[in-house]
Amino acid sequence: MPRVMTLQTSFNSGVLDPRLAARTDLKHFYQGVDTATNVVSMPQGGLKRRPGLAYIDTISGAARLESFAFNVEQTYLMVFSNTNIEVFKDGVSQANITSPWTTTQLFELNFTQSADTMIIVHEDHQPRKLIRSGSHTAWTLSTITLTNIPTHDFGSGSEAVWSSSRGWPKSVTFFEGRLWFGGSRERPQSLWGSVTNDFYNFNVGTGLDDEAIAVTLDTDQVNAITAVFAGRHLQVFTSGGEFYLPNSPITPTLSAVKRQSLFGASSVRPKSIDGATLFLDRTGKALREFIFTYTEDAYTAHTVSLLASHLMNSPVDMDALRGTANDDANYLYVVNGDGTVAVFNTLRAQEVGGWTQWTTNGTVESVATVVEEVYFLVNRTINGSAVRFLEKLDADAYTDAGKRQTLSPASASVPGLAHLNGESCRVKADGSVMSSATPSSGSITLARTATTVEVGLDFDTEIKTMPLNMDFQDGPILTRKKRVVRVVADLYESLGISVNGTYLADRSFGVGVLDDTPTPFTGIKETFLLGWDDLAQVTITQTDPVPMTVLGLAVEVEA
Repeated sequence: MPRVMTLQTSFNSGVLDPRLAARTDLKHFYQGVDTATNVVSMPQGGLKRRPGLAYIDTISGAARLESFAFNVEQTYLMVFSNTNIEVFKDGVSQANITSPWTTTQLFELNFTQSADTMIIVHEDHQPRKLIRSGSHTAWTLSTITLTNIPTHDFGSGSEAVWSSSRGWPKSVTFFEGRLWFGGSRERPQSLWGSVTNDFYNFNVGTGLDDEAIAVTLDTDQVNAITAVFAGRHLQVFTSGGEFYLPNSPITPTLSAVKRQSLFGASSVRPKSIDGATLFLDRTGKALREFIFTYTEDAYTAHTVSLLASHLMNSPVDMDALRGTANDDANYLYVVNGDGTVAVFNTLRAQEVGGWTQWTTNGTVESVATVVEEVYFLVNRTINGSAVRFLEKLDADAYTDAGKRQTLSPASASVPGLAHLNGESCRVKADGSVMSSATPSSGSITLARTATTVEVGLDFDTEIKTMPLNMDFQDGPILTRKKRVVRVVADLYESLGISVNGTYLADRSFGVGVLDDTPTPFTGIKETFLLGWDDLAQVTITQTDPVPMTVLGLAVEVEA
C-alpha cells in the first residue's frame, strides 16, 4: 500500500469549526487543528501549553473585573461586586469603596478613564467618577454634577433628557477633548458630546464649534446604543448597526453620523487590538473586526471568528493583551457564558489569526488586562463548596488557583494553601512533579525537602490535528481508510507528552539520570503507531504540570 509523509509546520489558523472538516480546498485546513484545549497559539506557528493561573485572593460573591491605569507604573485592578469596589495593586488589596451598583447591574456598567479619573455610567444611576487621590489606598467615588443638561419633550413638556425618572447615560468615552455619552433609557439612540475641555458641561448654546453636541441616529428603527468607542474616529455601536462620525474635529454643525454595517453589537464593550476595533455582534455568535478600508472609503465589519464559531458561546466579557516584554503576539480573551475562554491570537501584518480554547476546574466569569497582567475571576468548587477566586495568568506556573513559593531554608512543609483545603492538588518541587497532595489546615507535607514549590489544581492539554489528507495518484485520501504509521514531533522545551496515547519518554537510562530533575527536551521525537482509521488524526496530550511547545508535526500515513 502507498505511504506518504505529511508535514505541518504551522498551527496559525488555530481551532477549526467541525463544519470545516471536509474543506481541504482551504489553506487553513492545513494550518489548523481540530482541537486545541489549554494551549496558546504562537505567532511563530507553534502551539504551547497555556500559562497557569496564580491564586491572588478569594472574592465574596459575583463580581466584574476592570483595569485602572494612572500611568504604566501605577496600575490597578478594580473588582466590582455588590455595592462595593475593591482595589488591588500588584495582587494586594488596597481599598474597599462603597458603590451604588448591585450584582445584577455589574455587567451593564460602562467605563472610560482620563489620568486619575474613571467615569462610570449605568442607565439607572447618575454617572459617577472614581478618583485616585494621591496614593494606592486613597480613592473617592462621587456623583458627577452635570450642568446644562439637554432637554426633550417626552410628551408633557420640555424636560432634562437625563434624570432619575428618564434614566441616565448608558455608555461613555473621551474623544477630541469632549466627554461623550451614548444612549439612555428614554433616549436610547441619542448621542451627546460635552463642551470642549469642559467635560461635565452639556450646554448646546447657539451651536458654536466648542459648544456641546446632541444628535440622534437617523435610522429606520430604534437602534439602542450599546457602546461609544474612541478609535480612528468616534465609533458608535448599536443593537442594530455600526456607525461613525467622519468629521474631525467634530462640531455641532459637523456631527453627521454615518451607518457602516448592520450586524448590531452586544453589550460587551469593544476592544482595540492590532489596528481594529473588535466587537461581539448581537447574536453572541461572532466576533467582528470594525476597521476602515481605503479601498471602500468606509468601515467594514468582517467576522474574525468564522473559522472557529463553535468556540463562541454567549460571551459575557472580554479583554485584550497587546504584546508583552516576553511575547510579541496580541491576544484577545473572550469569556463565554459556559465558563470557557476563547483565546484569539492576531497579528494582521503576518497573517496570523487563530483560536484556541481554555478550560479550568470551574467556570471563568470575568477577565481584565492591567498593562501586561491578565486577571480572571473563576467560580470553583473547593472541597464541596462554591468559591470565587481572583487569579492571574502566570507564565511560570503550570497549575490553576496555584501558589508558587520559595522555602528558605528548604522544607518538606508547604504553608499558605488554606484556599485549597480538602482539594486534591498537583505538586511540583524544584522542577519535579511530585505525588498529588490535599492541603489540610492550610499546608501539605512533601516526601522530601524542597526549595521551590508549586501547588495548585490540575488542567490537561490536548491538540488534535485535522483529518489527514493527501493526493495519491488515484485521488485524495480524505475519505479512505488510513493508518498513521509514524509521527515525528518537533518539540521545544517539552516534557510529559503522549501521542495517540503513546508516551514519549522524557529521558533514557544512563549515568546521572536518577534523582535529577528531567530537563525539558528540544528537538525531534518519533513514535510508531498501529491501527486503521477513517480520519487518521494525531492527538497530543499532556497530563502533568510541565512545559510543552509543539513546533511542527510530520506524519507518515498509509492508505
